[in-house]
Order: sequence, then C-alpha cells, then structure tokens
Amino acid sequence: MSNYPQQLFSAPALDPDIRPRVIRAAGVAYGFIFVAGFAAAMWGLDAAQLQRTSAHLAWAKLLLGFVTCLAIGTLAGWLAARSPWSAVSVLIWIVAAPLIAWVAGHVPYEGISWIVGSTDPYPTGRVMVPFSPPAAAFTSISMVIGAGIGLVIGLLQLIAHERAWSHSTDAHRLGVRSILALCICLPAAILFGLFADFQINSPTRSAFVDVAHAIETALDPAEDLRAARLPFLESTRGQFTPDYTLRWVKSSDDLETTTIDVLFDTGLIVRCQHAHSQVSICSRISQDLHDWMEQLATRGHLTCAGCPVRVDRDVRRWLTAALPALGTLREVTFLQHQGGWLYQRAAFDSGRSIECRFRGHRPIVVDLCVEAGP
Repeated sequence: MSNYPQQLFSAPALDPDIRPRVIRAAGVAYGFIFVAGFAAAMWGLDAAQLQRTSAHLAWAKLLLGFVTCLAIGTLAGWLAARSPWSAVSVLIWIVAAPLIAWVAGHVPYEGISWIVGSTDPYPTGRVMVPFSPPAAAFTSISMVIGAGIGLVIGLLQLIAHERAWSHSTDAHRLGVRSILALCICLPAAILFGLFADFQINSPTRSAFVDVAHAIETALDPAEDLRAARLPFLESTRGQFTPDYTLRWVKSSDDLETTTIDVLFDTGLIVRCQHAHSQVSICSRISQDLHDWMEQLATRGHLTCAGCPVRVDRDVRRWLTAALPALGTLREVTFLQHQGGWLYQRAAFDSGRSIECRFRGHRPIVVDLCVEAGP
C-alpha cells in the first residue's frame, strides 16, 4: 500500500479563484437581503396601510425605494466582499446605510413628485411635494441611526461571508444554508426600516388613515357623526359611495397639517384637513371647482366674494386676450387630479377648449391656463 503514489490519495487542490467568487456572490446576496428587509419594514407596511385606505399611488414608494436602494445595497455588499481589509468592508456599510436612509427620506417627496410629474399633461419645473425642513431633520436623524446600523451590518457581514462559504454546495455555489446564514442581517435591517418608517412615513400616512376612517364612519348610516366628532360630514354623507380614492394635496411646512382630497366614483370631491392627529374639517369642493372654472372661462377672472382662490397675473392676462376668440362656453369638465394639482377643461361652441391648473390649498392658485389641443 505504501508503494502507491501519494497523489492517488490526496484531494485535488482547490482553485484559488473559487472562494473569492463565492464570497463576492455572498456579498451581493447579503446586500439584497439587507435591502429587502429594510424595504419591507420601511415601505411594505406603509404601502399595505395606504392600500387599505384606497390611497392613490399606495405602492409607489415601495417600488421606487426598493429599486433605488437595491442598487446601493448590492453594490455595497459586493465592494465589501471584494475588500481584503475588514475595516474597509465595515466602513463601506457605515457609508451605505446612511445613503439608503437618505434615499428613503427623499422618496416620499422628490420621488413621488417625479412619478406624478411623468403623467402630468403640462410638465413644470415645480416640485409637487416639497422636501420641507422637518422632513430634512427626520431624514438626518435616520441617517445618523443608519451609520450605527451600518457598523453592525458591516461586522455581521464578516461572519456571514465565512458561514456562507462553509455552507456552500459541493459545486461551490450558494445553497439554502448559505442564504440562511446571510439572513443574519435581517433583524438589524427590519429594525432600521421600522425606525425610518416612523420618522419619515408616519406623519403623512396618519392623515390618510384618519381620513379614510372618517369616510368609512360616514358611510355607515347607523353611525352618529356628532358622537364620532365628525359633524362636518353630515351634509355630504348622503352623497358618499364605497368606491373612492384618497389623494394628497398639500402638507404644511411643519408637517402638522395635511390636506387630503377624497374622489368618489360619482365625481364628488371632498377636501379634508388633517391636523394634530385628527380630521378637523371636510367640505365638498367639486362644485366650487366647477364654478371657479366657469367664471374664468366666461369672464377671465373670479367673481366669487372671498373665494380662497388666487389667479396668477399672467393667467388673467392670457384669458383676457384669448376668451373673445373662443366663443360661448358650452361645458366645464373635471379633467385630472394629479395630487397637489387639479386640471379642469372648458369647452366652447367654437369647438375649441382651454385647460386650467388649480394648485395647492389655502390659497388655491390658478397658475396655468392654456388652449387644449384637438
């Protein structure tokens, strides 16, 4: 036996490129798992609650935020796995986690503005959902927490890489046990997401939840609205239908007050104010919008006394010059609700029509009127 060549009994040498390749794959998977856990806690729960309130674009933040942060997370995992120095690997995550928090803070503002703007019939450079100072403060707090989370995630990755390698398949690929080993980051990712959700999403989400609850209460004929502290819904509850959509209109600079429009399938629009964790008032606005557009299309200015609408000077000038050639007003129709911006169309007997944009709340500003295309 001792005369047989030694090489017949020794295992073949492992290709030195195999382990780094598996570690890099583990790094990418680790980044994916971290972002998936963060996104589920940060936007998944938020989207589910908004969906129950029939909010417009309920899943938009989840889709946009997950795709954006996934690029950051997988890149960070790959770079950390490639680094030969543990300190650098940890440092990469200390930078990446606050960057993910920064993205999370901006998605409800610039992100939603970009999504809505992509379907705007009259694109403008104006941001629909401004990034206010309180939003910046909440985002900064989340970024500071993110740096601490990044330290933890970076240290855990060093352990997870080794476990993923030791549990890799015989073909030197990531197996089920390897993926489970990489899930060591999930508790920290979920905790990070829940904290960021509380800081960033909850101020506006609570407005949708409370307004939806108020509408559902009014839809129940057995409910006493005065006892429910919703007496302002008495005059309009008879026109409510179960099929409605909530759309954000405006939030105050301090995020304490949010305006939500309720669009019913009948065309009724009810505008609600949410302040200090409760719905303070709701009023029918669809007829007012129709009347304001009618006044603009017939006179070129508003004639209502004390109406909460301001027409930009350039718009008044354009209407004064354009109206004489348009003919007699035939009808006014509601065109589109973009969120903070509402569009209405006025059609004339000449076959021509104009469209105007009503922006914001208190005051509502008519900042655009143009002749519509054929």
